[in-house]
Amino acid sequence: MGGTSRRDELYAALRSVIDPADRLVVLHSSLFAFRTPIEGLRGDLLAALRALVADGVTLALPAVTFEFCRTKEYHHRRSVPNTGVLVEWFLDLPEVRRTPHPVYSFAVAGPLAEELTACRSDTAFGADTVFEVFEREAARIVTLGASWNSCTQVHRYEELAEVPYRHTMKVTGTADFGAGPAGLDLTMIVRDTALDSTLDFAPVFDRLRDTGLMARAGLWGAAVESVSTTDLARVCDAMLTDDPWVLLREPRVIEHRARQLAREPVRLALLGSRNQEILATEMSAEGRRVLGHEPCALHAPEYGMLAREIHDPASALRGFDAHASFFTDRLEDVLAVDGLDEGVDDRLPDAVEHYAGLVSAYAATTDRPVFVLSFAPLQPSTVDTSGIVADANRLLREGLGGHEHVHVVDLAEVVARAGGGPLVDARLWQVGRIPYGVALSAALARRFWGLALSVLGRTARVVVTDLDNTLWHGVVGEDGIEGIQVGTDHPGNAHRKLQLVLKSLREQGVALAVCSKNDEDLALRAIRQHSGMALREDDFVALEIGWRPKPEAIADIAARLNVGLANVLFLDDNPVERARVREFLPQVIVPELPEDPADYAHTLLDSPFVTVFNVTDADRRRTEQYRAREKVERQRRGYERIEDFYASLGTELHISPLTDGNVARAAQLCAKTNQFNTTTRRHSRAELRRLAAAPDSDVLVLGVADRFSAREELGVVVLTHDGTETTVDCYLLSCRVLGRGVETGALRWLAARLAADGRTRLHGLVLPTERNAPCRTVFADEGYTPGDADGSWHLDLIGDHSAPSWLRVVDHTDAETDHA
Repeated sequence: MGGTSRRDELYAALRSVIDPADRLVVLHSSLFAFRTPIEGLRGDLLAALRALVADGVTLALPAVTFEFCRTKEYHHRRSVPNTGVLVEWFLDLPEVRRTPHPVYSFAVAGPLAEELTACRSDTAFGADTVFEVFEREAARIVTLGASWNSCTQVHRYEELAEVPYRHTMKVTGTADFGAGPAGLDLTMIVRDTALDSTLDFAPVFDRLRDTGLMARAGLWGAAVESVSTTDLARVCDAMLTDDPWVLLREPRVIEHRARQLAREPVRLALLGSRNQEILATEMSAEGRRVLGHEPCALHAPEYGMLAREIHDPASALRGFDAHASFFTDRLEDVLAVDGLDEGVDDRLPDAVEHYAGLVSAYAATTDRPVFVLSFAPLQPSTVDTSGIVADANRLLREGLGGHEHVHVVDLAEVVARAGGGPLVDARLWQVGRIPYGVALSAALARRFWGLALSVLGRTARVVVTDLDNTLWHGVVGEDGIEGIQVGTDHPGNAHRKLQLVLKSLREQGVALAVCSKNDEDLALRAIRQHSGMALREDDFVALEIGWRPKPEAIADIAARLNVGLANVLFLDDNPVERARVREFLPQVIVPELPEDPADYAHTLLDSPFVTVFNVTDADRRRTEQYRAREKVERQRRGYERIEDFYASLGTELHISPLTDGNVARAAQLCAKTNQFNTTTRRHSRAELRRLAAAPDSDVLVLGVADRFSAREELGVVVLTHDGTETTVDCYLLSCRVLGRGVETGALRWLAARLAADGRTRLHGLVLPTERNAPCRTVFADEGYTPGDADGSWHLDLIGDHSAPSWLRVVDHTDAETDHA
């Protein structure tokens, strides 16, 4: 191929994607994409570019230099561009000038060069920058073998849209644009490095391509493409308005990550008298696994400082306000001995009493849950220590019996799940007074985090499971019902063991559902008929069996059950399906299952996300409750008027004061309700009791019954009174009752009752969180007036506020006297 013909081909390819009316062309290049000899290529390229300039086109080639952000120094000649060799060659031409910017400069030549070199240098993409000139002049952006991800013009539209993954950064340095060095304060928008995001402009340019707004030509085995900034600006604006995360790879993952980072840190206290360094390290590592990018704070007193931190009102522990606290001392630590074979019987009662007193003293300073490890034999001994340990545990439980929010954690159960390695590492103990070995510390961390997640309402409420090679061995669509294996023999016994674990979780209140790509009739027959199945159709609250994408099917299951995606756990043997759910539904809990199905059951049991703490009767009835909700949803579809649907349910709303009989359920609702929760104030059991007993506040527990389900406590209202005005401190309802008219019906009853009591005004408050969208309009829907503060609402208690006709309200506030 001769040099002249190659220049002509290049010029022709560029001309074919440039409109005759274009006055300004921004050229992004990557010469590695072209299959052409390197010899003479520099001359051919520059000749073609000069020919375009001779046509009256202004050329602008990016000459980006990111080093300024690191070195804080820039020179218009010495700072080498990071954007390829073509711009370096272009800058060598005498007619080419460089725009004055320490990071986003351009090599320019042509009629508009002077205007471009007069642009601002103290900011990047906004007003009076080269990027605004490109847009104003309807510049043509051309890629010469380059990826569209190199198109810096898109950053202007990110800045204009104020995308949430970028923030402003200021860099102060020295820049020489040709008149000598001078100080420069540069303002830029940069990606938040904590999000670990990757740009992906493909959606924008795919739309431009698909709508015929991109010109294209082939050249030397690669592509030359172009779009106008006018079209680019319009498409970017539309797409970023619809989804501000659209220009990122895995946008839903990064959006979820950003929300995690913005949350209040989870605060956990590790309270022991010995060196807790290894346990704290394992807790931090486990925290990263279960929380992702959500912040976490741990507090562990220095060696020997536990008692001082508990008793000192000004200590770091007392100001830490832990969401959950964990006492970690072994019996050896309580007795201040190296081993239990040292003759400790006489000292045992006083030592355990002192330890229980220390725990009690701390428990008196917090309403949050306090967990205390029981005692267990952890080291070899020359004598039988089982009796000593049993006596110590009895004394510990007796000493802690007066505190409802103090709970004993069975250390022996944690030991049974610990991996290999010594429970107590003799060397670590002798060198650093570290009480637990690494393996037991890791097991404790998993258990502690499970309890913390349960306290915070973050554990799984629904487990959605695959079928083929998950609940059974084999593929029912290929092997038939008789060909799949589940039962007492290998390999089917591993899958049956998993089913038994799932069944035990169901009995503790975790609902089960199926999501499987399968023939529905065949899969259902396998569930109903295979003799080895431990789970049957009635064990599941939802069955999504078909060929839909699993993220779509899981989202539907969660929506039908009114369960937040963050409380859904997905089990699937296929790593591709797991990855797809993580990408499109990043809130969903997706454990990484091992390759060997024999370990499936252990992996699930060992997950902190299936920890069930304080199981109530309501938890045990959850499967039936979810089934009742499914019946309600089917009933809804038969009515045109929502009022007729509500009336068909025969709903009863039971309103009771806080009592000894319902305080545990009320505290559980406060801890775990996220979607319909106006303020997300996590009132503890002790705090609810205090509010119920105070003269200026009330706590109401809402029970709901209808023709599909018996009465169950599903809501809490906390009220505070000031003269004749009342404020709803918090209003929450379980997701299972939403959509039945109870949300507004309860407010109407409340307004009528308060008016009858002589109150004149009712105030509501909604504090938005990531998950409480279902309750944000509840006060507006009832005609409340917006207040001056964000989220505040007011209602004058005049006129008729009686409950709607389709809701029967049963008022127990005067009849029940066993107040908590």
